[in-house]
Amino acid sequence: MTWNKKDAWYTDKGVRTAWSKKTGNSTEINMILYNLLKHSGINAYPMVVSTRDNGAINQYLAGYGRINKTVVYIPVDSTHNYVLDASGKYNTYDELPAELLNTYGIMIDYRANVLNYKMVMLKKIDPAREMVSVEAEIKPDNQVSGQVTINSMSYEKADYHQLYDELGASKYLDKFRMGDNNLKLSDLKMENIEIDTLPLVQTFNFKLALSSAADNYIYFTPGLFFSEQKNPFLREERLSDIDFGHLKAYTLNGVYKLPLGYKIDAVPENTLLNMFDKSISLKRVISVADGKVSVSYQISFRRATYQLSEYPPLHDFYKKMFEILNEPVVLKKAS
Repeated sequence: MTWNKKDAWYTDKGVRTAWSKKTGNSTEINMILYNLLKHSGINAYPMVVSTRDNGAINQYLAGYGRINKTVVYIPVDSTHNYVLDASGKYNTYDELPAELLNTYGIMIDYRANVLNYKMVMLKKIDPAREMVSVEAEIKPDNQVSGQVTINSMSYEKADYHQLYDELGASKYLDKFRMGDNNLKLSDLKMENIEIDTLPLVQTFNFKLALSSAADNYIYFTPGLFFSEQKNPFLREERLSDIDFGHLKAYTLNGVYKLPLGYKIDAVPENTLLNMFDKSISLKRVISVADGKVSVSYQISFRRATYQLSEYPPLHDFYKKMFEILNEPVVLKKAS
């Protein structure tokens, strides 16, 4: 089946027509899935939903005007369920569709000419994990080069997969450059991109010209290639609530070989930064041994949504977090 890029909570030309043409809107495709599951003995139900960009359903005053899709709901027990949307190319059976996270769905139960419904909060309590590993060498000519390996799971993997399909191989690596023309990337390799049960593994080589305030000093930021590369909360004021979608757990481990003839002049201190309610935390550990600088950054997001009133402390936290992420290691030429 091919999705025709149309969302509606109702069928357009009917399920039979969609089946015969092998294309249809999201509800037509999902009702086909629903019928296949029911015939297979699965206890499945239609569920009407509203995608996040369409606006969440009001749990106290739900109306047809807010609903824009029908998916399939399979309850397992009081704490586990499946929500399936077969119209999304990057959806998997064991993950809530990303565009439905932190919204309400209405399960439809029609049996014996009696219509019942149940309001269900759609959220995921396990974080999407991403681990970045950097092996690099710093050269005396203010160049750093090496290899990056990124292991991504869950929604992080799906985002990369979709971006790769949209941009193509030639432009995809630009995502990691973040507009820095001094950063050269090459030799991209991707593993497991089509295997749902395994993490996406990406490797590529990089070369970067480092900044230098004087001939005797080299500055480099060891948090390069971390997922949180730009602060999205630069404005002092905000007009809406914050919805990150899913919980996240990011880790970056890097080992940088120091250039001959240079020594460490300044190294950022080990630190732990917590949001006021500990819903977001950043931990940095840096050590120097055997002519190498080893770094470890960990960022954990334990909440996905914040109210508008919580924006000031969130804004302040992000400002401090990016100050930490951008703090450089300073090397000095030995006299």
